[in-house]
Amino acid sequence: MKQHHLRIDSRMLKMLLFVGMFFNFQFSIINSTKAQMPGGTPVQVSHKTQLLNGKRYFVHVVEQGQTVYAISRAYGLKEVEAVTKKDIHFLQIGDTVWLPCKGQKLSDGTVAPKATDTRVTAREDDPNAKQTSDKTSSTANQEMGATATIRPRVNPQSIVVSLMMPLNLSQMDKISTSKFDVEQRGKINYKSLEFIQFYEGMLLGLERLEKMGYNVTLNVVDVEGTSDEAVEQAFRSHNVAQSDLLIAMLTRQPFEKAAALAREAQLFIVNPVSDRAEIVAGNPYVFKCQPSAEAMARTAVRVIHRTLPNMPVFVVHSGAKAEQVALNALTSEMDRYDDMKYTLVDWAKSSQLTTMLKGSGQSVVVSLYQQDKSKNRIYSSQLLNKLSAFKSRTPYLVTFEDWAAMYNDVDFSQLQNLNYHTFYADWDMSNPQHKAFVDLFRERYRTEPTSTYAGMANDIILYFVCGIHQKGTDFFKSPAIVLPQGVLYPLSFSQSRGDNGFENQQALLYRMTDYRFVPIP
Repeated sequence: MKQHHLRIDSRMLKMLLFVGMFFNFQFSIINSTKAQMPGGTPVQVSHKTQLLNGKRYFVHVVEQGQTVYAISRAYGLKEVEAVTKKDIHFLQIGDTVWLPCKGQKLSDGTVAPKATDTRVTAREDDPNAKQTSDKTSSTANQEMGATATIRPRVNPQSIVVSLMMPLNLSQMDKISTSKFDVEQRGKINYKSLEFIQFYEGMLLGLERLEKMGYNVTLNVVDVEGTSDEAVEQAFRSHNVAQSDLLIAMLTRQPFEKAAALAREAQLFIVNPVSDRAEIVAGNPYVFKCQPSAEAMARTAVRVIHRTLPNMPVFVVHSGAKAEQVALNALTSEMDRYDDMKYTLVDWAKSSQLTTMLKGSGQSVVVSLYQQDKSKNRIYSSQLLNKLSAFKSRTPYLVTFEDWAAMYNDVDFSQLQNLNYHTFYADWDMSNPQHKAFVDLFRERYRTEPTSTYAGMANDIILYFVCGIHQKGTDFFKSPAIVLPQGVLYPLSFSQSRGDNGFENQQALLYRMTDYRFVPIP
């Protein structure tokens, strides 16, 4: 990673210094400038173009030492012909300059297309971009089963990644830097640190990429607020569109807006933690990292069929819409096995479950119940009590959501006695890679990492940067790669339909054994 470029203002700097004070937090900064630099430095022509109001323009992202004069000359134009969003005398690194295409000769010896030429051009010697036309590109996308238009790389020398997350920098002045209680992390008065582990985990992934020789530019964007206006302001003011990939560590509403903006910019966007299948519906630019319902259903059924053969399976649900994708996937998978007998049980008639369990011998209960947070907690407690009443023939319990992580007051002895199986478990310290990551995180930041935030951030930056590096923009056509060293959890993406986004098709089921989670191969 020859360049680790962070866009940092004084509030972000205070936050990083503050976090570093207590967690030995290390980071690297390349200064950006507020003023146009004298003289300028050589400009490498970008052949990335964009149609604006029916005319084609080159899109150039300003690098250190470049002036509007030097940029314009490189594109065979006069300085007054360059279009920027701000005063050209206050040009900043990372700003975008649009330069009209009118058949002029460029500094690299090539010739620009005409202003009304609809072709998208790219350097012939750029392995990550292909000379094609809008029409040809559309045809290729249809052949691969996707409706997304795949852009050339922004900068062939560096993979540009934007990270949007709520750092809440405006609240930093309210945090005391003389006293700090670690337990305050994530609470309202220290909300600035709510997702900081995600950023810390990403830094560890970037360090590994640097050792592998990869050049990554990271654009960190603070999203202050959850309104559409706040998300759009952050997206546009930080030139997020000029990235190869966007990672959005945002809650539901802000992510929906960010995904819409990403689609408009033809930019692929990654959602780290949402398990909602809806986020990929109708947007082929979205990557959902949490396993799909289909992946979890395949894994659960395979494990049950192999390790608990011939046991009747009772699937508990409530009939809610939120359960339908998982329920359909689960029943479809079980129907593939002639020797697998299952019964669907509506929790509204839970008394029937007790009767059926009494007459079935050893059995498996799969819980898909999904209502609101309060109802879910009451239901989980009631189901655990009901199943635990079977002393001699205790059923095996399988849940798609990890109750041990979701509910602080869950009875672990009940889970243990029910041979609890679930997804999204915590660290597996018998796994050498997990242990190495946790040990490094503890040493670096003096706190315990979470698999949901720190681990996922590490995996995302490694997987996607390595994928883009290995396959160029073809990675977005078929984003399945050999997992690079350092990835902690399985990832493999595919689309259910060409107009939908990508979902992770790898899921790992864990079993509680001696009060710890053990992965089932």
